[in-house]
Amino acid sequence: MNKARTLLIFFAVASTLLTSCGGDNSKQDYASLITGTYIGTVTNGSGTTAGSSELVKRSETKVDMDIIAGSHTLSIPGIRVSRVDDNIYDLSCTISGNSLDGKVEGNKLTYTLSSGALNGTFTGTK
Repeated sequence: MNKARTLLIFFAVASTLLTSCGGDNSKQDYASLITGTYIGTVTNGSGTTAGSSELVKRSETKVDMDIIAGSHTLSIPGIRVSRVDDNIYDLSCTISGNSLDGKVEGNKLTYTLSSGALNGTFTGTK
């Protein structure tokens, strides 16, 4: 009887520990933390233009971005989001020679885009 009781207590403690550690292994939902519309400017070789960038969650670690800069618009699907530090996230995407490299820090979004008519650096806040 003592052996059965000891095993029961062991399994109860083990299942409690496994349940409490289960959350540590799950993916973080970085995309939800940075989604929204950022209003700012795009700067390139010909000057500065008002613009906006909207980040929409695609998955926990990917966002889609809709960009408006002056009279130009662009949609970029599947931008990778990775955590750098508390409240700092890297954004990266390369599609057919076009690239985006950026960062969200708090409510500030900055990125450099190389894509045909839209080349430059965006800086904006949510």
